Amino acid sequence: MTGDLTKDLEETEKFIEQAQSGVVKQALNDLKQKLQYQIEQAKFKQAGSSTPKRIIQNSGRPLIKLATYAYDESDNFVKLYYTLNGIQNLPAENVTAHFTDDSFDVHVTDLDGKDYTISAIGFTHPIDPEKSLVKQKADSLLVMMKKAKSGTWSELLKIVHAKKNEEKMKADNMDVSDPQAGLMNMMKKMYDEGDDDMKRNIRKAWHESQSKKMGDGMGGAGDLGLDF
Repeated sequence: MTGDLTKDLEETEKFIEQAQSGVVKQALNDLKQKLQYQIEQAKFKQAGSSTPKRIIQNSGRPLIKLATYAYDESDNFVKLYYTLNGIQNLPAENVTAHFTDDSFDVHVTDLDGKDYTISAIGFTHPIDPEKSLVKQKADSLLVMMKKAKSGTWSELLKIVHAKKNEEKMKADNMDVSDPQAGLMNMMKKMYDEGDDDMKRNIRKAWHESQSKKMGDGMGGAGDLGLDF
């Protein structure tokens, strides 16, 4: 699936290079961004299925996975607060953490007779695992992830970012399951609603793209159903 999306992205980039109308370029750039998010989402799913899980020895205590957190960030850190009553009284060696550039895994051992696990993978931006850490606060555990590059994150996880853009694509009546069809429908809509200059630019971009495909031996994708 990633390969098909990459081909659609490459074709969209070619259209952007050929387009002369500002409106057409903007619409194509919007599609380019959405395809990039879909590629990120596909890569995230693939990484999630192939990432080995840490093996935690069965202690006989209940193991609870925490997923709810309070979010905060500065230019240099992303901070996640997890509620854990009495965590400040637990020996530091009972809290272990492992960070990579796009994930973390925290394990809390024997807090009031229970074990807790916290994890996340696929951040929108890389972190510095060597400078990331966990802190035991009053009734909360703070996971501090050092940003590899200072700035503001729009979302914590790529998959959440991708999901929001997928919903936007649906709202824009684009076929998220078939980006090629979405591209054709979008260009047809712009052609139908555009002026003479826009129609001329779309015809030129489309014909040049199809001629390139035929020259590469890939075969054409048909026409847009435009009234040429």
